[in-house]
Amino acid sequence: MKKVIIIGGGISGLTVAHELSELGYDITILERNDIVGGIARTYQNEEKKVCPIEYSWRAYGRWYQNVYDIMKKIPFNNKEYVYDQLTELEGGKKTCNKSIPQYSNTLNLINVNDKFKIFPIVIQYLFSCKQKNIETFSKIGLRDFIKKFELSKDTEDVIGKIVGPYLGFDYHNASVYDLLYFGEMNAMNSDNQYNFNITKYPTNYAWFDPWVNFLKKKGVKIHTNNEVKNIIIKDSKIECIYVKNNKNISKKIADYYVNCTGPEIFEKLLRPYNNIFNNYYSKIFNVKNYGYQIQLSIYYYIDRKVFLEKNNRLAYLPNTPWLLMVLPTGHIWGDKYLKKFCDPKIKEVISVGICEPYVKGNLIKKPWSKCTISEIRAEAWNQLINDKDFKNNVCIENDVDVQKINIIDFKMWHSYKYDGIINTYEPKWANNVNTAKYRPTSISPIKNLVVAGAYTDTSTGTFSMESACESGKIAAKTVCKIDNKNENIYLHTKKKIPLFEPIRYINKITYRNNLLFSIFIIIVIIFIIFYLYKSKKYKLSIK
Repeated sequence: MKKVIIIGGGISGLTVAHELSELGYDITILERNDIVGGIARTYQNEEKKVCPIEYSWRAYGRWYQNVYDIMKKIPFNNKEYVYDQLTELEGGKKTCNKSIPQYSNTLNLINVNDKFKIFPIVIQYLFSCKQKNIETFSKIGLRDFIKKFELSKDTEDVIGKIVGPYLGFDYHNASVYDLLYFGEMNAMNSDNQYNFNITKYPTNYAWFDPWVNFLKKKGVKIHTNNEVKNIIIKDSKIECIYVKNNKNISKKIADYYVNCTGPEIFEKLLRPYNNIFNNYYSKIFNVKNYGYQIQLSIYYYIDRKVFLEKNNRLAYLPNTPWLLMVLPTGHIWGDKYLKKFCDPKIKEVISVGICEPYVKGNLIKKPWSKCTISEIRAEAWNQLINDKDFKNNVCIENDVDVQKINIIDFKMWHSYKYDGIINTYEPKWANNVNTAKYRPTSISPIKNLVVAGAYTDTSTGTFSMESACESGKIAAKTVCKIDNKNENIYLHTKKKIPLFEPIRYINKITYRNNLLFSIFIIIVIIFIIFYLYKSKKYKLSIK
């Protein structure tokens, strides 16, 4: 039985273990944190009444086919599966006749003149192959694009304040390529059988804990608090790795290794060998630097039940300086769950995503990246309760004024520290300028090392749980290919618009090879077709 060590127990690592364990491999997962799940994980403690907190709350799109495939195979209990723990992302069951403005149909907010300016760019993208689009558009930032084409302030608000946060992009650093790519991917792969979902409970409880139990029953060994400190490479193969557990260092050996850590960790592991694997190391180094982004989620635990009108998905507040995205999650988890984990005084949990890292707040007068944790708590709450969209339209128990809500507790994920600026040892990778051309494939120049993670090259393209899951399936297939083992792993590769595929194929040929030669070949083909057509027509006229 071949041994596989998976470095990192996030979604991609768990996916690799899931697929390879089905094929009879001896799997070990090494996770440096005390909880699996990566940046999708949850911390909670029933005994100490520690109310759940997530690194960042999760929403599942209609194009999450690989994620849903995995979820449908993991038992939640004897009667249900993890997939059954999803619920459509919408407001509460009650009606309060209030409605927070929705910003989902963004195209209608762009004026006609701006659409005419954008249209040629879209056509150029659709007529070009992937390599050319990456070279052309991934180096252009959204803000520079808006400035160059003199797009209106309304259009800038749509792209920067609305599209960016919804996709997890940092508008200040995002590229034109990634926005165009997502538009096509989302249009072609949004499956109507799936809703825009959220889990009924925090992510670990609803997904990762059952997943871990499922994998352990299949013989997968999962070791938390195990950090890989060094990899030893000889003759372009990993000979062994050294792992730190508490104060002890141990040596681990396997037939294959799958790196599922973020680019900042992977780059550090490869650094001693950068001269040997210079081109590959350069990719990881650049994707780490260009793709760096801190995603901030904060949690308020309050003494009033708060919910949105049923038809509202979430409260996105583009008029707040920090572009707050608000989801009252407590009513989704339910009173029974809150009572199990939380202090009895806590009636609601509000998750707030902060999307704008550079603009100063109203109260503290600083961007959140330069605020202390207590300043973030005060500033975000001040923006929330004074935003007209939120304070006038959120549904509150007994219809009290939003100003009368009391904060019982406040939390940010423990890895965030303030040292002049807010930072974390586990940043989020993001689709930024220049990241697309550096995204590594699953195949590395190290013969027994395979790579996975949402930052790798996937057909999903956008940093997401779906991209992480897809990369895990690709990595599992790659291990099997190296090992000459037959596999039947389901992989949903995202479709493109079929109408433009022939044109893109021709463009790919002309882009890779000498342009004049390619044009000559195309002219010859056209001439042959025309000649055959004329010959056929001539024969018919003779008859």
